[in-house]
Amino acid sequence: MTIDLRSCTGALAAFLSGILAALALTNPARMRWPVTEPQSKIDQWISSQSTSVVVGAIVAVGACAYLQHRRSRRRAWAFVYTGVVVLILIRFLVAEEVGLDLLSILGFAKTIAAGLILGGAVAASWDSRLGRNLLIIGVVSTWLAAQSSTGDLIPVSTSSIGEPAWALLLLTLICAVACAVTDDSELRISESEPGVAAAALAVVTGLAITQRILSSVVDRQENPPTFSGWLVMVASTVAVLTLTWFCVRRLDTTSGSGGFLWAATAVGAAATTVFADLTDRFFLDGDRTSPLVIAALAIIAVVFGLSRSRHRDRTIAGLALLAAIPLSEWIFDGEHELALLLRIVALGVGSGLLLGSVLPSNPVIGALGLTIPFTALVFMSIGQHEIETVSSTYVRHDPPSTYVEYNSELRAYVDASEPDAAFRAEAATIAYAYEAPPRSDGAALLMCVVVVATGIALRRRSPVDTPSPD
Repeated sequence: MTIDLRSCTGALAAFLSGILAALALTNPARMRWPVTEPQSKIDQWISSQSTSVVVGAIVAVGACAYLQHRRSRRRAWAFVYTGVVVLILIRFLVAEEVGLDLLSILGFAKTIAAGLILGGAVAASWDSRLGRNLLIIGVVSTWLAAQSSTGDLIPVSTSSIGEPAWALLLLTLICAVACAVTDDSELRISESEPGVAAAALAVVTGLAITQRILSSVVDRQENPPTFSGWLVMVASTVAVLTLTWFCVRRLDTTSGSGGFLWAATAVGAAATTVFADLTDRFFLDGDRTSPLVIAALAIIAVVFGLSRSRHRDRTIAGLALLAAIPLSEWIFDGEHELALLLRIVALGVGSGLLLGSVLPSNPVIGALGLTIPFTALVFMSIGQHEIETVSSTYVRHDPPSTYVEYNSELRAYVDASEPDAAFRAEAATIAYAYEAPPRSDGAALLMCVVVVATGIALRRRSPVDTPSPD
């Protein structure tokens, strides 16, 4: 059997691009950076991160729509390596201690670069079954696994999971450049149906901005939420589902591919309680499973789900798995590490089954669907709502403090080895969290209802749009 080196390089580039874009777009709710800014600036900085994800999602769909109009794969890979170069420059700029104003600007630059990478990779690889599947695996598995690294105190960075590794940046850059250089100019990106690009841009803009506004409303509710707080969360969820229904109808009139939007919404809702437990693991005693192990499990699970998603009846299996994940919160909580890992595996398999069974043929709709998990901010706010993020001070020594001290219900990083030096040390502000009461079953039940509602809407649709099986 002849191995097509060009196709293999393109598939590898798509996989790495998916990983890199997901790392840059992931915005876990918990932040632990040592910073020396006033509380008002910290709040503004935290708020800007969710807004930057919205901008990145819009850029991804817009870039993919533009590239499909130009129909040039070489230009698509140029978008990818341009985004990678921007991420490399950002990594250089945050190597030294910087203020929150510059970090906020760099955060927007990072998500815009991620949008260029994701949009370019989707446009270049969506017509290839191998490239398309590897891109989805890279995006979804990284989105699942990135949440597991939020418990550690990291240096100042544009992200609560740190900057992408040098090896990933350089390898993605090399593969994207190689694809651009060796691209066959006769192989063009498939043409789009009339109106699809405009509809997709309107959908991602409307959905992402609405999610951002509603999530800020949810975040302002009391902790733990009161009855009025739960009314706000339920109303916000209903508003998101209603808007999604209108968006799906709009997409179905142009391309018949709105089902991918419902599937991505179900995946985002099902992941809510799992992500909340992953970030809560900072409060657990003993060793935690390595993020690399979780990443490997997520990749295997998504690969398995995608490989079993060719038949239409797999949609029901994927929906059933996703609906069972929030319900399992009533049986297990984040303190059961094995149960948490099993739920991650179930989430990966369910995501692969559901997304793979309703894949759209149009790459712009594919880009739109892949951004939905990152912009599902209302769901994430509901899942994290019972853990309040506050600010305090800790004593920073040289080298930086590495010990953990318990202070009532609060935990902060201090260095207890030199108590007399505390009076001479520099004080800094750090965002940390306290251990909230056990999570109520309300959030889990609400997310299960969301998955069931999306499943009903998905099954009642008549249009079926699947990509060619090349």
